[in-house]
Amino acid sequence: MIDLNNKRNYSYVMSIKYNRICFIGMSGIGKSSFGNTIAKKYNLPFIDTDTLIEANIPISIQDYLKTNPEESFLNLEEKVVLEMPFPEKIIIATGGSLIYCKKAMSYLKKHCTLIYLKDSLTNIQNRTKDFNKRGIVMKGSKTIQEVYHNRLNLYEKWSDITITYPEKFSISSIIALIEKEIL
Repeated sequence: MIDLNNKRNYSYVMSIKYNRICFIGMSGIGKSSFGNTIAKKYNLPFIDTDTLIEANIPISIQDYLKTNPEESFLNLEEKVVLEMPFPEKIIIATGGSLIYCKKAMSYLKKHCTLIYLKDSLTNIQNRTKDFNKRGIVMKGSKTIQEVYHNRLNLYEKWSDITITYPEKFSISSIIALIEKEIL
């Protein structure tokens, strides 16, 4: 992980990645909400990879995962990312399971600054309420707790920047943290 307290490292990351910002993290963490808000505020294009996936299937992601193998979904998720356009500046929100797609993550790492939005599972569950209504790739896990713990190291491995949510926060305070780090 790059130490962003070192301004030289920060400048390097931002110049190499061409101001392309990609949010990664667990389902329910706020990648789409924060990405869309920042994109609107700065008049930047915004892509939600889940929306791209749903444009390629006739049903919701949740229903797709109920009727198809997880690997089929991960292949589709990877394909959508690898075919995605990269304008000079863009904000991207990924699905939480993209972290299992090594080729797609390498592609994003090459073209974007990857920002891991991190919070405790308890806080995510309190905000999300019902994970059963979301399409979650379990990848062999039996509980959402297992999914969370299995993904933590992967998110940290791929991220350029990690933003950990403070205990008490508002949407505007998280956006301020993101802006402080990247804009």
